[in-house]
Amino acid sequence: MQHEPDAVGPTHATKGTPITSTTPVSGLQRLVECPKTMTNGPCGGVALDGTCEVDHSSVCVWWDELNGPPLDHDVHISVKPPPDWSPGGRWDSAFENGTVIELDDIIDRDQRPERCGSRFETLLRDGSFVVTAEINPPDSADPTSVLDAVSSLIGFVDAVHISDNSLASPHMCGLAMAALIEQVGLETILHMTCRDRNRNMLQADLLGAAALGVKHVLCLTGDHPAIGDHPQAKPVFDLDAVSWATAATSVRSGAFMSGRQVTSAPQLMIGGGAEPTAPPFAFRPQRLVKKIAAGIDFAVTQVVYDMDMFRTYMSAVCELGLDRKIYILASVGALSGPSMARGMNAETPGIVVPDDVIARIEAAPAGRRRDVGVDICVEQIEELLETPGISGIDIMDIDPGRYEEIVERCGLRVRRQAAIG
Repeated sequence: MQHEPDAVGPTHATKGTPITSTTPVSGLQRLVECPKTMTNGPCGGVALDGTCEVDHSSVCVWWDELNGPPLDHDVHISVKPPPDWSPGGRWDSAFENGTVIELDDIIDRDQRPERCGSRFETLLRDGSFVVTAEINPPDSADPTSVLDAVSSLIGFVDAVHISDNSLASPHMCGLAMAALIEQVGLETILHMTCRDRNRNMLQADLLGAAALGVKHVLCLTGDHPAIGDHPQAKPVFDLDAVSWATAATSVRSGAFMSGRQVTSAPQLMIGGGAEPTAPPFAFRPQRLVKKIAAGIDFAVTQVVYDMDMFRTYMSAVCELGLDRKIYILASVGALSGPSMARGMNAETPGIVVPDDVIARIEAAPAGRRRDVGVDICVEQIEELLETPGISGIDIMDIDPGRYEEIVERCGLRVRRQAAIG
């Protein structure tokens, strides 16, 4: 049954009409045609009309199979292994195999062992509402400006996310940036994507990150190079986010993907992404189940602007009990003006900016539009504080200098100090 995007909320229907196709697609065809060689369903880069973030003239190869009825407790989830790229290997073998998961067999988060003993983990396990912020490594060999900005966040945030070549463009190595920030005194959540590394390097960097003091990693597929400033770059995508999370939890348990033993296993919290406003909408909780089955401890959503769509997503997540399995952080950010809002709405698959939000910013005087964007962000956080299933937020912003203002206005600094004290 076709799951129409209109069922999610009326505010996002301006982005186009869903594309449909009646042509069956084999597993091998999906693997060959998908620019990211996804084996566990679509990435978050699917537009509301079903088109691919890499080629807007093509429908996502997963669209018809997954744009169906919502998941319920009686549905079995199959987590597919990565393709076999070895000489003589069968690329499509992943689609013939897989681990079948029952929702009720997944251990609740409160029953899991402590992963790393970090402050971030302690706050989550204690039920505190955590605050994180996004930091992009610089286009420079000098980290001073970023470290100065991060130092000002001490006391305001519980951890900082370190992006991995954001927007598929090169920046300072995230692993190096995370190590430097850990020395400043803030805990980090290191993003590690499959775009630029194969399974060998991903596992190697995981060990290196732990050795340098990183205690939290976010396993992501990553944006395709086609959307960055080096579109000629050859993408890797040896794994997708689900198989990468599976590999990371295996290393944490003491074994590489090959079965070879890890001499000293890393103590890490492992996270994954969630896509509340990316179609196919009915499939998104199911994809989160796959990541939970892979072993993630927490999830961080794409940046959310459409709260109607987000409420619908979280209602499905909570109905399935996924909020009891992992900690969920919602990403928010202040829009700087109507041009940014319209640009994100039109050009960033998976992110929806409602018409009423754009209109509100546009109606403000030119000198106050940035302030209105902050107002909207604060209002979102105040709602998220009362939203069932949400354990914290991640603030993503083009101006980290306003992180402190946002945290203060929401009363989050006082809440956090009370929780710590």
